[in-house]
Amino acid sequence: MSAVESVPVVVHVIPTAVARGAQREARALADHLDIPGRRRHVLLSLFAGPEEVPVDVALAHQGRGVIAQGFDLGLAVRLRRVLARMGPAVVVAHGGDPLKYVVPASLSRRWPVAYYATGTFGAARHQARVALWRGLLARAAVVACEGEEVLAECRDLLGVPSARLVLAPNGRDPDVFRPDDARDTRGGDPVVAFVGALNAGKGPERFVDVVAALRRSGRALRACAYGDGPMRAELEAPAREAGVELHGTVDDVAGALRGADVMVFPSRPTGEGMPGVLIEAGLSAVAVVATAVPGTGAIVEDGVTGFLVPVDDLDAMVEATARLLDDPDQRRAMGSAARRRCVERFSLPSVVAVWASFLEPLLAP
Repeated sequence: MSAVESVPVVVHVIPTAVARGAQREARALADHLDIPGRRRHVLLSLFAGPEEVPVDVALAHQGRGVIAQGFDLGLAVRLRRVLARMGPAVVVAHGGDPLKYVVPASLSRRWPVAYYATGTFGAARHQARVALWRGLLARAAVVACEGEEVLAECRDLLGVPSARLVLAPNGRDPDVFRPDDARDTRGGDPVVAFVGALNAGKGPERFVDVVAALRRSGRALRACAYGDGPMRAELEAPAREAGVELHGTVDDVAGALRGADVMVFPSRPTGEGMPGVLIEAGLSAVAVVATAVPGTGAIVEDGVTGFLVPVDDLDAMVEATARLLDDPDQRRAMGSAARRRCVERFSLPSVVAVWASFLEPLLAP
């Protein structure tokens, strides 16, 4: 991308091309918002890493240490130069990591910045960090929040005026994430799945604990964990002992969910806003057991499309999962209800319409 285009360009910035929910959603949004001849939406990744999500521009920056920590001035300078060549009409930062580079790269430039707040703020007790993020968000022309809890936090803690806030729920394509019509006839033990990063926030060790407890109770099941991350090495031994298959990152998340009968989501509150994997499971007609973290209550209707349990309450997670394993009719009914709910509230076309509504004014001359 070396020259300013004749049509307005919207640049969506993600941290890496790793196939996590936020990155996959950014790719889908860019594709569906793109209008040939009228609007061009481009996906740009900042840091080097596995190229699992197709991007249009990859800076492949070799970051020092953990991507989410610190600030690399060299990357901000590189991003500023690349954006200047592209001449965007709007730059969208998908998450906090891109925002801290998009804002300095956009200083004194004419393009407005939109920020997609994809999770709750994990440092509310640190006044210096709150002040820093209040300053960053003050530079955003619009702050799109994926959940009610995120919106309230941006308004009340980070000082974003209500006029610049918009609720933009997570969205997925119901034609991609769809039920397995043969689920009820495929035979074999029921499959319990975990889908997410193997880090402390997502609680994969809790999933292993749940499976181990279910096996001790004598229940037959197959357990599959999809995802990778810093906890992989420490999980290998307990997962092997509990009979949990660690599949690592998968290209076809939709296919993995179609192969599941129950999904366990043992996440902890920090950073959650509206977990996209729960929408993916719902569209796939998979009943879930999820912890009551920000955003899960908007997706999962407790007792109707799945079960919500307290964070880190192992006994409650085991009991709820056991209920679904023991009652195929209940998990089938919950899965069907989850599909209906998620198609109505979180299908990609309706979410794309929300995005178009707040981006269009920024694109006006």
